[in-house]
Amino acid sequence: MEPTLPEIGVVVAAPEGEWEPAVHSLLRQSLPPAAITVVTPADPLPDPRLHFARCASETAAEVCVEAARAGRTPYVAFLHGRDEAFPDWLRHLAGAARDDAGLVQCGTLRLRADALAEGITLTPGLDGAAYAVRRDLLHTTGRRAAWVMVPRLLVRRRTDDTAATVSAARAAGACLVRDTHLAPSTHVPAVDVSDRGRTPDLVSVVIPVRDGALTLPAQLRALASQTYTAPWELLVVDNGSTDATREVAEKARPDVPGLRIVDAHERPGESYARNRGIAGARGDFIAFCDADDVADPGWLAALAGAAPDADLIGGSLDSSVLSPMYADEQPAPMTEQTDFLPFARGANCAAWKDVLTTIGGWDESYLGGGEDMDLSWRAHLCGYRVGYAHDARMHYRLRAELSGLARQKWNYGRSGARLYAAYRHAGFERRDNRTVLMNWSWLLLHTSDLARSPNLRRRWIRYGARLSGFLAGSAERGVRYL
Repeated sequence: MEPTLPEIGVVVAAPEGEWEPAVHSLLRQSLPPAAITVVTPADPLPDPRLHFARCASETAAEVCVEAARAGRTPYVAFLHGRDEAFPDWLRHLAGAARDDAGLVQCGTLRLRADALAEGITLTPGLDGAAYAVRRDLLHTTGRRAAWVMVPRLLVRRRTDDTAATVSAARAAGACLVRDTHLAPSTHVPAVDVSDRGRTPDLVSVVIPVRDGALTLPAQLRALASQTYTAPWELLVVDNGSTDATREVAEKARPDVPGLRIVDAHERPGESYARNRGIAGARGDFIAFCDADDVADPGWLAALAGAAPDADLIGGSLDSSVLSPMYADEQPAPMTEQTDFLPFARGANCAAWKDVLTTIGGWDESYLGGGEDMDLSWRAHLCGYRVGYAHDARMHYRLRAELSGLARQKWNYGRSGARLYAAYRHAGFERRDNRTVLMNWSWLLLHTSDLARSPNLRRRWIRYGARLSGFLAGSAERGVRYL
């Protein structure tokens, strides 16, 4: 028999009068809230499911604290009025609160005004946190209790909320932090495995491309030869090309049914182009590939075949055909990845459109790498299942020019430090000191490789650029990721 979970009441801070998004998400919780109090200046119609506490904007914080103190449940949780809690939010908070924790918080998924990802908040602290407090501690001082972090993204939060909303929602937590001795701890909930059990009605294939006229024809021919027989469409998302990319795409229309060209010239970036593709896609399942690679004939069929069992899917990358001279740079399959959680590479992945929309799409602030790890890890931490389809093979092209290779690896290094800063409190660990020392020592000892064979020079540049990127990213993010 599972232990009984404590009841949780919820206070919704809505000093600007907008509270419906939070309440709608609360009414869909797998563990229903014992009570819902909306703190708002509005005078809404009576609703037997809700209690309304009137406030002015400047008194909202005090009213939120008083509403929590006046409750009858062991715990009280807090949301912004425009927040959207995932269905298992309260269940996870209650699971972490079973040992009489004083404050329980979870991660939040930060969204821009257009509902696209701006980042995540997983750092222990009240800034940006969604949390619950033990109600009896709001009436006392000097007590001791645990401050528990649930390393999951359980709330979608708009980042353009007003200062009044933010201060009102965090007021009770600030009182607890001030008056109670809190000892930090972590509660990692069991992984939920979603079971969709459905097949796509229409698959949309999205190719972001910028000045890809030389390589795009081969990819378009490969897509025209797919064995997948169910309905699908192709979106070539032009990210500001100045060459003949559009003309190449236009010529392929007779061979690729459902081909459309989507304009995304406003700003550069693969993530921006992919998000434009998602917005324009008509399908309920979206696959992504790059313009300089070549899909295996069974690529799309394999991704679609894995769709019933996963929310986001990665395929395999094979560089032996397009870059046979760089066999030692073959990307590792998802089953052999060692970075925190498995991730689907942006050059070969697919996801249900509603999942992409829910987690905020691709984070457009990642430039030059790391965006696919971030997307996959956000999906993991939001409770979605990230799967792998080995037979969804993409022939992958590695960078041949040393300047382009160095830039790519340097960007990967910078992104690694950024990912560490964002996901370290969810379990992403940096390399130990011994490994760091060995890597930098190897680089120094092999400096002479730059004057030796082309293969040794290329290897040194790969490692050196990535390690330099670690340094640059660490300085940018204020972390030590070497």
